Amino acid sequence: MAEAGYDFFCSQNQYKMIKQEVPFLSRCIDLVLVDEAEKIISIEYKIKNWRHAIEQATNHKLGADEAYICLPERKISEELRKAIYNAGLGLLFYNAQRSDCIYKAIAPPEYSANVLAFRRMLRNNVERV
Repeated sequence: MAEAGYDFFCSQNQYKMIKQEVPFLSRCIDLVLVDEAEKIISIEYKIKNWRHAIEQATNHKLGADEAYICLPERKISEELRKAIYNAGLGLLFYNAQRSDCIYKAIAPPEYSANVLAFRRMLRNNVERV
């Protein structure tokens, strides 16, 4: 799923940097995108255990302008919807049968909760990968 996501975002021609396995705060972010406006977007992929993905992506928000979890396409339970909302994340779905195999199910909040020092750290790590 992560490899398909990487290929999908590379085909979009709207990101100036797309990096996999970017080190951040003693972990790695599955995928980081930097768009033309310098917005940093993190994506954490999980086939199962979306709760753990939310925990990881919440940490990513310290450096990213937008943070998402990406799950295989499914019906969004009320529990998942509330957890995404409360964490201030976005939700992407993956479906290999669609031409847009990664698509936005829930947009993240309009505001960024990142910390400038962590944002700089993440941006520098993206450049080094």
